[in-house]
Amino acid sequence: MSIRKENLKFLITFIIIALLTDQISKIIVMNSTSPTNIIGSFLRFKLTYNPYGVFGISFGSTTLYYILAFVGIVALTYFALSVSDKTNLIILGLIIGGALGNITDRIRMNYVVDFIDMGIGNLRWFTYNLADAFITVGAVFLLIRESFIKKSETNPDLR
Repeated sequence: MSIRKENLKFLITFIIIALLTDQISKIIVMNSTSPTNIIGSFLRFKLTYNPYGVFGISFGSTTLYYILAFVGIVALTYFALSVSDKTNLIILGLIIGGALGNITDRIRMNYVVDFIDMGIGNLRWFTYNLADAFITVGAVFLLIRESFIKKSETNPDLR
């Protein structure tokens, strides 16, 4: 496995963009005084603190959250080092940066700062943050890209 220097710089750039965007957004929301409606009550910023895992699900020991994040970051970084496609490097950079954003919160404060609140009336999605969005959207794009786009490039019947 060898990665070209320009690919490594490209990957690191998107990791840093995702990490900084996440951390700066959390600082801004933590310093605001009250919930803010962005699109009526459908999309609003409402500060919450999540000591648990994804979607507020408890996995037991808090040590497990650190282990899972660390293993995920290492595995994705290892995978990213074998990738030469710029689009995949962007996606992996955003996922890794998002994971680093949430683990940074856990290390600093023992919880993750969430603030994006979406839903209609009492039907609300789990409150999340930009790091969660980078991870989720990146994972979906990566799955779609690897499942459909790559196959259609090698198999003309799928075009």
